[in-house]
Amino acid sequence: MINSVSALLEGVKVVELGQSVAGPWTGTIMADLGATVIKIEAPNGDSARSWGPPFIRGDAAVYQFMNRNKLGMVLDLKDIGDRDVFDRLISEADVFVHNMRPGSVEKLRVDATTLRTAWPSLIYGDMTAFGSSGPMAGRPGYEMALQAYGGIMSITGTEEGGPVRAGPSLNDFGTGMWMAIGVLAALVRRGISGEGCVIETSLLETAVNWVGLQMTNFILDGKVPVRMGAGHALVCPYGAYQTSDQPIIIATGSDALFGRLAEALGHPEWADDFNYKTMEDRLARREEVDSMVQAVVIKNSRDHWIDCLTAHEVPCTPIQDLADLVDDPQVSAIGLMTTPSDGEVPLVGLPLSVNGVRPPIRTSATTLDSARETARRAASVPEENNLFEVLFEGMSVK
Repeated sequence: MINSVSALLEGVKVVELGQSVAGPWTGTIMADLGATVIKIEAPNGDSARSWGPPFIRGDAAVYQFMNRNKLGMVLDLKDIGDRDVFDRLISEADVFVHNMRPGSVEKLRVDATTLRTAWPSLIYGDMTAFGSSGPMAGRPGYEMALQAYGGIMSITGTEEGGPVRAGPSLNDFGTGMWMAIGVLAALVRRGISGEGCVIETSLLETAVNWVGLQMTNFILDGKVPVRMGAGHALVCPYGAYQTSDQPIIIATGSDALFGRLAEALGHPEWADDFNYKTMEDRLARREEVDSMVQAVVIKNSRDHWIDCLTAHEVPCTPIQDLADLVDDPQVSAIGLMTTPSDGEVPLVGLPLSVNGVRPPIRTSATTLDSARETARRAASVPEENNLFEVLFEGMSVK
């Protein structure tokens, strides 16, 4: 039985040449799960260090969130000495992941062919914006561009308001997650075969995957989905309804739940009305059903309806902002926020637990000056020594 969540990937060595979000997030997932992760940065550092305010210890908060539990190192891969250090790290590593543009990896000789020819057992993770082949393969891409190109913005927001970017960086974080899933699967396979492999993913693949359900519906019925605000194309009633003070989310994903909602709202007859009896019936009369629900909900407060609907086991929630979440008793109860032992700002941890324990956030992100010092230390380690072991010796991120 695993007695420490931080031991899940103990012994797995990862070199991450990540920048911004997607690449670093893969490294963070691996590091949070116990892998030994070295983050390589160019001499001027990851651009995300400047994505502030706010700042923590001189770096943007986003950089701190994306790069905890790792050891940073600054290397100029065009420099012979720094390249020697990089090659030593790769020779000891199990995994190498990056999110550089196609073409740049070949120029720096960190492409899959170069590295895996020298080290066949290496698992090589390649993240791009639009994919590694095709007419747009070499293009750079950021979150909003891929939300637009990949269809997400076409179904986010309202028809009246026009295209809207989903607030979270769905594609950046999703791509980092898919890479981590691929790498973990490859580690399992390598344990059987001894061979490494190349794992590829992209922001475009992630974006299209997020709209995969809508894509399937479109292929079947030929209807291009529209933006529905807080509503759902396949479920009714479902969405945000205005109470006498604040809006509330109500979600009735089945006929049984609609019956409970009707009873809670004081209109049990709705559930037996042939116009609303099935989900198909209600979807055909969506505006009518929403108007019926809204006309009742507006008569009382949000808290009243949350208590009432919860008592009838109808899914409902308030619409919380981040100020609400920080003090939310449920978020606190599941222990989602963790403060690194060497930091002062709590961070959101990984959304999973092992034997009831969430992966710990042990250390803050490495400062750029410290990352440069680590590179100098690495260059002085004798060839006969294991570079990973020397660099991580005595560190809590080990």
